[in-house]
Amino acid sequence: MKYNEYNLNILIETFLTQHRESDQWDVKEEWHENSADLIKDIICFANTIHDKDCYIIFGVNDELKVCGMQNKRYKQSDILDTLSNLQFAGDIVPQIELKTISMQSSYAPYDVVDVDVLIIYNTNMTPIYLKKRYGEMIQGCIYSRIGDKNTQNNGNSDMGQIEMLWRKRLGLTKPPFEYIMDSLSRKLEWREYKGSWYNIYKPEYVVRNNWDVDNQLKTDDFYSYSQVNESTHFYTLEIIVNNTVLEEYQTVSLDGGRLLVPVPELGVFSEWNKSDEKYYRYYIEENDRYVILKFLYNPENSEQRIAYDNLLKIVLIYKSDDERISFESYVKQSYSDFVRRIESCNEFDNIGAGDPYRTMVYKQQLRVGAVLNEMLKEYREMINGNSSNFE
Repeated sequence: MKYNEYNLNILIETFLTQHRESDQWDVKEEWHENSADLIKDIICFANTIHDKDCYIIFGVNDELKVCGMQNKRYKQSDILDTLSNLQFAGDIVPQIELKTISMQSSYAPYDVVDVDVLIIYNTNMTPIYLKKRYGEMIQGCIYSRIGDKNTQNNGNSDMGQIEMLWRKRLGLTKPPFEYIMDSLSRKLEWREYKGSWYNIYKPEYVVRNNWDVDNQLKTDDFYSYSQVNESTHFYTLEIIVNNTVLEEYQTVSLDGGRLLVPVPELGVFSEWNKSDEKYYRYYIEENDRYVILKFLYNPENSEQRIAYDNLLKIVLIYKSDDERISFESYVKQSYSDFVRRIESCNEFDNIGAGDPYRTMVYKQQLRVGAVLNEMLKEYREMINGNSSNFE
């Protein structure tokens, strides 16, 4: 997950209210004096058995008071260069990102100070360890983080922790549903057979797309008319383990069967009196529907690619639910401009949805989606322009 400054500020403030460090975060008043100690901290946080990103927060002292950065500071490029020059087993290198956020000083209430946040992204490729000694870290030793403690330099993680790290790599620490959703991003693990897909390593894990009996009379939705061919059919995609259905998602076949996608989620905007509700559709990158979308979509198929691009002209993709909430608030604050842009939009004039009323409704919904996509792009440019990326 990528973070903007607003979301990261909230997360760090939440950590600091917990009054203790953990296996997800640590604080430092200043940066490490030498890079070897920094790299060890990074490796320890990469070798955690949970499935969360980890954070080292610089400019916060041991009392969890915000003091800000005073002395030497590392650049992201320096850390990446050091990591790339080390010899990691299997060439598996921790993935990091460095951000700088602004926080209120705990010692001068009216002062705003810089706090550096080093993000160590979660990985399933654990354990991560060195093939060649670096600093006081010994080659072949597995250093990890348990609670608020790192493995000692001259030691090794205990066997139970090492076993759990290998189990994490093999997907054995996750419940079946989580394993399936995670593995859908690794398409080579799946084989298609008669309208279903099975995992080649765990054949009892199956994804099956069935005709949707409950929606057999439903012939389209407004996003059907973003396509060259508005012919649409609805299905139910099942996540199955040992013949047990764990979860179901409605899917829709668009553009005459060229593109199969999960039905996007529904959002709505309205004036305060709710007299004129405006509906739109969206996906969220962090959610299961988006994972399924990327699994079903084959960008190498030119017909699918055209249909997919047409869909995303009027369906939004949010990076997170936080972004959705923040963007919807932004649109509500600019509601009159939002309505004006819809009214001035002349796209989709040529669609016909069977009767004049439905055609009018679908045409407006398509225009709402197109305008919202434009506004989301502008919103992100505004947010990125105001955020601070410390490189």
